[in-house]
Parts: sequence; C-alpha cells; structure tokens
Amino acid sequence: MALKPWPDARDAAARAWRAGRIARDSMSPREAALAAYSPGGLPVEQIEALIIQHRAEARAARDAQRAAA
Repeated sequence: MALKPWPDARDAAARAWRAGRIARDSMSPREAALAAYSPGGLPVEQIEALIIQHRAEARAARDAQRAAA
C-alpha cells in the first residue's frame, strides 16, 4: 500500500476527525458515553458527566464569543 502525500493524508485525517465529531455531537451524552466506553477505563457515568461538562463549557464559550461580536 502506497503512502499518501502529506496534504492528501492530512485532508483525509481531517475529514475522518470531522465525521467522528459530527457523529459524536449528534448523540445524547449517554449515547456518546456508551460509545466512548472502554472496559477497564472510566465508568460510563463518569464519561457522561465529562461530556455534559465539556458541552456546557463549549456552549458558554460560544455564547461569550457571540456576545463579544
């Protein structure tokens, strides 16, 4: 298998990253936590709490940015 040139590989990685974020963001916090769960890792409840916290922080940052504009 031939390696892709750097710009093509970077663009493919960016598309995959974006698709993953879109999929994750379309899920409820519980669904996203279940999808992120890995045996031996954080409990689903803790992952869910982190997702809720991160989403709240992102909303607050977005709202602050909009208010400043």
